[in-house]
Amino acid sequence: MSDVLVFTPKHKLDYQKNYADFIAFAKNDLTLFGDHEFKAPLGTQKGWECDKWSWDTARSKKLTIVFGNSVNHSKYIPFKQPFADFAKAYVRYEQSLNHKDSTAWASSLVWIYNALEESAAQNDRADVDIMHLNNTVINRVEQQIRNSKLGAGGKRNIGLSFEKILKFIKDKRFKLDLQDWSNPFPRPSDSRIKLDEDSRKEEVEKCPSDYQMLQVADAFHKAKTPRQKYFSSLCVMLMCQPSRNTELNGLTTNSLQRSEKGRLYLMWHPAKGGDPVKKWVPKLLEDVVQQAFDRLIDISEPARTAAKFAFENPNIFMMHDKCITPTDFPQDKPLTYNQFAKAICFKNGLDSNGTQMSWTHNGSIKWLRNLISQINHVADWKKDLLNGCKVSQDNEILTKHTHNPTGISIKFPSYRDLRSVVDQKYKTKDFPNYGDVKLWDCITLVRENEFHKEFDVKPFSWVMVGHGPVSDAMGSDRPSGEETIESIFDELAITDEDGTRLQLNTHQPRHWLNTKLKLAGEEDWLIAKWSGRADIEQNKAYDGRTQEQKSRLTKRIGHVANGEGVMTVAQANQFLSPYTSESPPPAIVLHDLGLPVSLKSLGINRSGVAQFTGLGYCVHNYAESPCVKNGDCAVCSDHECLKGLPNTLEELKNLEKLNEEQLEDAIVKAGDKVFGADRWVTASGFRLSKIKTIIAMMEDPNRPDGTPIRIPDELDPSPVKRSLNIDEQNVIPIFDLTALALSDMEES
Repeated sequence: MSDVLVFTPKHKLDYQKNYADFIAFAKNDLTLFGDHEFKAPLGTQKGWECDKWSWDTARSKKLTIVFGNSVNHSKYIPFKQPFADFAKAYVRYEQSLNHKDSTAWASSLVWIYNALEESAAQNDRADVDIMHLNNTVINRVEQQIRNSKLGAGGKRNIGLSFEKILKFIKDKRFKLDLQDWSNPFPRPSDSRIKLDEDSRKEEVEKCPSDYQMLQVADAFHKAKTPRQKYFSSLCVMLMCQPSRNTELNGLTTNSLQRSEKGRLYLMWHPAKGGDPVKKWVPKLLEDVVQQAFDRLIDISEPARTAAKFAFENPNIFMMHDKCITPTDFPQDKPLTYNQFAKAICFKNGLDSNGTQMSWTHNGSIKWLRNLISQINHVADWKKDLLNGCKVSQDNEILTKHTHNPTGISIKFPSYRDLRSVVDQKYKTKDFPNYGDVKLWDCITLVRENEFHKEFDVKPFSWVMVGHGPVSDAMGSDRPSGEETIESIFDELAITDEDGTRLQLNTHQPRHWLNTKLKLAGEEDWLIAKWSGRADIEQNKAYDGRTQEQKSRLTKRIGHVANGEGVMTVAQANQFLSPYTSESPPPAIVLHDLGLPVSLKSLGINRSGVAQFTGLGYCVHNYAESPCVKNGDCAVCSDHECLKGLPNTLEELKNLEKLNEEQLEDAIVKAGDKVFGADRWVTASGFRLSKIKTIIAMMEDPNRPDGTPIRIPDELDPSPVKRSLNIDEQNVIPIFDLTALALSDMEES
């Protein structure tokens, strides 16, 4: 039978060549992840052959991309070829071109693989190839994403990743016969602007109540154990300034400083791209912050000492108070059973029942099992040497039941061996640095098992506090199926307001502080700066005000003091709660609360604070000229009264009566031909007309309380404008001072 030749169009050969060239370029010419090593179940993988590639972010967070289907956090099923090569080429190319501190951009690879694998099985193909991608597979990927149990945000991120990969395949001319596909999964709806009950509840729960935050302060006061003191101190740091829990690790022994004027502040390194921020400590919290800072320094001191020793004394194991060897014990000499147990703080000796304790059950610890097996030149020391027997104090193996010597001894590691384990476990890639500081200066550094209730602390160790332990200490819910860990509130018998278990998360103090700032009407740029944000728009996610608090109330608050009553700070804050930086309190509210009244609140588009005159506020621009009315504020157009301001209307009516009396007297004198009396008639009449105009405007029922009222320009000619030869005839056609002066000259 003759061979069958299948014709392949040239354009398809070109696409295949483009694809092959891209794989070869990424595999052979790009070097990113080339020195990466990964211990897989079948042996160590390196570089291109790795099933996992990892990298550290700028803040030392480890990110990993798995080229396979993850079963759990440690197990996975690798991608089949040639899809695996495409996935690695795409990741290496994109990450080389633009380093990203995220893995979301590659999240759709596994979805594409699953759809292609399903298609391959339906078409009796053993391989899974990106070149088999077609419109049917694209639709299948979309269907799988849509039917998944992911939230709206997760679906959207995968859709964005899929859209980008499809565009990449077209742009690089691997395939051109694919449909146009755009991400159909919308951005998650914003619960902050939704009015349904679930959204309102979600928003309310983001921001803790004042009662809950006061319980945190109570926990700090009652703390007795190192765990309680440590985590309640971290809570104080989060309460006094809006920060993320990961930013706590950047606090050093020098972070708390005092300015030249005596104010305390903390230097923070924001986790989301902002510049280092000097955050002032509220005066009310200065003492407690100082106390919390001192506690953290004391608790972290052993771990900081261990880290510094490791840097200054390479290859030497740090002797600690649990070690039972002499101080001059050689670092290379093998340890005995007891010496080794004490060095790494395993329990031995007699238990409460008088039975000899054995630490050999800890042989299941991977690093320990490998180390002892390697020293004794066996594959598995527990199986090959111990085999269920006991070990004597002199390292000799004893029989199971009679405990007789077997003549076989086990070699245990030396201090030098243990030092190598310490380096492997605790020396990070950037050691001895943590960001811009030295690790041994970080006041959140602790030793392994520092607060563990069952395991002894490891003296020669140092670890940064992670998100999990802080969350556990604050009572956060753990994932379904995991055992809940007792929080510091549980230990101290502190409950929520309704008597239930008090539960907070690490981000809630940040929400609480930001919400308090918004309620106080603080500017958004200042909130963003104090919070260490690079983008002012991120403030919206931390606005925990209720709908009632967000409402734009304009009604008059009322007087600060009624009779003998005086308004408290809490009452003032309550009155200010409806206002924001976008809708600040009106001038009348600021006046009633005894706060500075800004020019902008009076309708003047100029920065600054207005000066209270007793009747209202002076808004004159002194940069333009000195006061031209010599303090005669009542009839000045640069003076604003506020309708509803206490005593103003009464004072104006008193002035009205006085000026009416002066006008009547001037009219009588003018009738008697008294020299100059006619000028007083003109001046008093003009002055009285201004006062009556203000009174009429203030008594206008259509003007609400708090309305700024000033003399119209028509009733107040400007000497400055006249001196600058500005024609005011159109402004005040019925009152010409120049014409009046000429008529006076004619009369003389």
